[in-house]
Amino acid sequence: MIQIEYLIDHQSLLPELARLHFEEWSYLASHETLEERTQRLAGVCGRREIPTVFVAVSGQELIGSAALVTYDMKTRMDLSPWLAGVYVKPAYRQRGVASRLIARAETEAAVLNVRRLHLYTPSKEAFYTRRGWRTLERTEYQGAQVTIMDKVVATG
Repeated sequence: MIQIEYLIDHQSLLPELARLHFEEWSYLASHETLEERTQRLAGVCGRREIPTVFVAVSGQELIGSAALVTYDMKTRMDLSPWLAGVYVKPAYRQRGVASRLIARAETEAAVLNVRRLHLYTPSKEAFYTRRGWRTLERTEYQGAQVTIMDKVVATG
């Protein structure tokens, strides 16, 4: 059974998660080493706060992740906070794991009185649109074409 929990409660998974993120997105941060990514990920492991990282786990096996971070694009410091690091291992894709991770992050943000979340994606705009996210703009970031999106998660 897959559970969504805080990474801070599963710190032994940190090296694997950093490696997976590095392999998936290093082209968006070509200056960053795996060691730096690991340190950066360790620094955002909160609980009931931003930043925080959620992991999908089955027993002690890492399945995926999602994070809430203050800033995720150096060129858009006017937008905050962000959903980031949504990743699911290939063997577990198309099973609703990413949707569960996103829902957990959105719920946490709402509890923290965040009104609107942002994200950017190089290739998953349709996926997020189906989950209620709205396209703000398409732009180039770190040499890649990305879509910046947002979603209202709390009203008031």
